[in-house]
Amino acid sequence: MKSVLFVCYGSGHVRMVLPVAQALQASGRARVQVLGLTTAAAAVREAGLPLLQVKEFVEAADVPALEHGRRLAAGLGTVVDPEETQAYLGLSYAELEAEHGAEEAARRYAQDGRQAFLPQRLLERILRRVQPDLVVATNSPRGERAAILAARRLGIASACIVDLFAIDEVRWIGQPGYADRVCVLNDQVREFLLQAGRRPHEVVATGNPAFDALLDPAVVDAGRALRRRQGWDGRRVLLWPAQDEPSRHPFDGRPGDPTLPARALQRLIDWTLERPDAVLCVRARAGQALPALPPSPRIVATGQDWPLHPLLHAVDTVVTLTSTVGLEGRLAGTRLVQVLGSVFDDAMPLARFGLADAAVPLAGLPDALEQATRAGRHPAVGAGSAATPRVVAELLAFL
Repeated sequence: MKSVLFVCYGSGHVRMVLPVAQALQASGRARVQVLGLTTAAAAVREAGLPLLQVKEFVEAADVPALEHGRRLAAGLGTVVDPEETQAYLGLSYAELEAEHGAEEAARRYAQDGRQAFLPQRLLERILRRVQPDLVVATNSPRGERAAILAARRLGIASACIVDLFAIDEVRWIGQPGYADRVCVLNDQVREFLLQAGRRPHEVVATGNPAFDALLDPAVVDAGRALRRRQGWDGRRVLLWPAQDEPSRHPFDGRPGDPTLPARALQRLIDWTLERPDAVLCVRARAGQALPALPPSPRIVATGQDWPLHPLLHAVDTVVTLTSTVGLEGRLAGTRLVQVLGSVFDDAMPLARFGLADAAVPLAGLPDALEQATRAGRHPAVGAGSAATPRVVAELLAFL
């Protein structure tokens, strides 16, 4: 039986990989293993998939590298798995030092932290030991990017699953030959990569498997039931996922407007209270308190105790600056209005990639809301549009 090695970090990256790895394993067509980097390990274990970690590939000659790892790990505070953290940091740093010299490696790490890593030799070591027939990673840099580069060096087929728009990652994912197959969110992202130089057969619009849960019929039914319980039938229901805006962009220093989220929320509150058939739901971010809201039955605090996916099937329109809740809402069938003016607009070009119904400055929000809410939700997308089986079909072509 052919074998597939998935390589992923945690958070949204592992959420893309797990449904694909589980479906491929269940198909009986391949033996599946997952190299769970850093925080991905716990999610892989919980999913019941065979887990590999960097610490399993440490060799006797790695003593100096592990010294680096202990030194770097000490600066991170408490970590879940000290041995794994030291192995990952130490072997990655040792490779950086071998490539650029001690002084330059220290400078790069001081400036960029773990973003300075691209541990191709480490991933080549792992691939030689595991000997997969196919390597699958996401668009994450560092270890995942290194896995695909190492696979190419070793003549192993590879595939890359892209979560959103590849705005930054196009610098490497757009290069011909980077992965034998690239699975992307939609046709607009595919065209973006073709314009960057990829060949048509290399890039496939599959969708993002992390969002498949949105299409579960039980989730859709729960959303409809929620709408009925709340008495929202016949009303225009908006959702505003709260978010912060920095005073400066964290990477390039461009000035931001920290008052923009509050001003956008106030504009939404005013618009809602002026229209008897409108309802505004306000959802706080995890770990944050809800902003102060006026006492009105049509201004509803939908905190983290409200499951998000059913809520997205209960509302009509999501309004956001750059929250991925807006993208999830659009995939669930809501209208999507993006308020422009965030320093992160370039990283979340929702209209450019065919997702936002309107992308407007704050002054244009009332008109955009009127048009979007009068249009009603987008036609329902069934579970048959799920990304996971489409990605699995692409992977099976290499097995």
